Amino acid sequence: MSERSVSRRELFWYAAGSVPGGIGVLAWNYLVFYYNQVLGISGLMIGLGALFVSLFDAVTDLAVGSASDRTRSRWGRRHPYLFLAAVPSAMTFYLMFWVPAGLSGSGLLVWLLALHLFKRVVDTCYSVPYLALGAEISRGHEERTRIATWRAVFFNIGRSTAGALLLLVFLRPTEAYPDGQLNPAGYVDFAAWMSVVIAVHLLLSAWQTRKWSSQLAASAQGAVGSLREMGADLRGVMRHRPFRSVLFGSISRHMAWGMSDALGIFMMTFFWRIDTEVMFLWGVGMFSGMFAGLPFWRWVAGRIDKRAVAILGDVTYLFFFCVPYLLRIAGCWPEEGSAAYVPLYVLTTGLLAHFGIAASGPMVGSMLGDVTDYDELETGQRREGVIFAAESFSWKALTGLGPLLAGLVIDWVGISDASDPAGVPDATVTALGLAQGGVMFVFFVFAIFFISRYDLGRARHAAVLAALESRAAEGGAR
Repeated sequence: MSERSVSRRELFWYAAGSVPGGIGVLAWNYLVFYYNQVLGISGLMIGLGALFVSLFDAVTDLAVGSASDRTRSRWGRRHPYLFLAAVPSAMTFYLMFWVPAGLSGSGLLVWLLALHLFKRVVDTCYSVPYLALGAEISRGHEERTRIATWRAVFFNIGRSTAGALLLLVFLRPTEAYPDGQLNPAGYVDFAAWMSVVIAVHLLLSAWQTRKWSSQLAASAQGAVGSLREMGADLRGVMRHRPFRSVLFGSISRHMAWGMSDALGIFMMTFFWRIDTEVMFLWGVGMFSGMFAGLPFWRWVAGRIDKRAVAILGDVTYLFFFCVPYLLRIAGCWPEEGSAAYVPLYVLTTGLLAHFGIAASGPMVGSMLGDVTDYDELETGQRREGVIFAAESFSWKALTGLGPLLAGLVIDWVGISDASDPAGVPDATVTALGLAQGGVMFVFFVFAIFFISRYDLGRARHAAVLAALESRAAEGGAR
């Protein structure tokens, strides 16, 4: 595709397809708490199950990415997968929260893992072609950041709206459940409504962008390949240093973020000791930071390289998210119940931290888009599907490896199933905070290290595009 400017209408419908992703990430955070504290499954067992699913999903990400690169149909390379995955994705979302009567123990764990595995497969069939489509529609260095920013905005619209509805409507405190997050019926009702929203957004986004399939270049790689060819595709893109930098940096970041998200409601309940109303206020601060940060970091990316923007965002998040935990443990945080306790918590770990992390999503998507051009120059192939399978997999590290770390932390510090927040010892609370802050710090340092090695900046990408145009002109002349 040329360096065309994508219209706002096109961007709106394309970005609408990321709303279900935001709902899914928000829901998974509460799903871990739901199965652990409400249904009584060990946090470690949930984490180990999620790890198994993630390892299997590493294969499906690559398979779907490679297959969509090679697919030829009247709907193009990507859209057949988008249409086929939409309804199954919504159905499995609901079933993960709906539990058959009388199911408990190992049967309950098997139910969760089987549905989680199936959902990850159908979500892969949507997410990988969807992300690849966003990189295909334009090769412009700045335009790709614009597309990725819109995608991030709608992702966070889905995430924030689902969070607000869950806390304010479905998990409201009742006489039977003063701690609303322990009410099992609220989770099932939430899943029923959100499954409809998911199906509608996925189908509408695919339908409204279907004309792109006729505008994009057809694959030059032939029919869907074998496992050996898929492996060759992966080895080919892994040779590129810019790709490896983004891949490993993104996986490290999402493991940390996934652990933080899975532990989020535990930290609010046991460490910060806040109720669902304050959780909602924190969510307002968090998403205010995200929505303010997205246009800001896009503006910054127009003036400095994407690598520097991603690093600045990560450092900002790391500082404002981790330091408050250390201050509270050290006794330097305002006393619980004081006027400054909640506002300072919302301002730092909510608004300012997420203002910083708003940089990473759009920058990673935009940088991987530039890697597809570099790959084409080196190999003569367009492999957006394989390259964005890496981005899809890194996101799934958030819902796979992250919860494993969270499960280890939960069991290590000694929070048992259905623990009473008021009865948890201070030593356990301190250990929970130290584990959260320490693991987050280590993984974010790795993420910053890897992304610092990305060397496909604005000038080098412009040279890549010029070389591709020259090659195309020579081919046309021949």
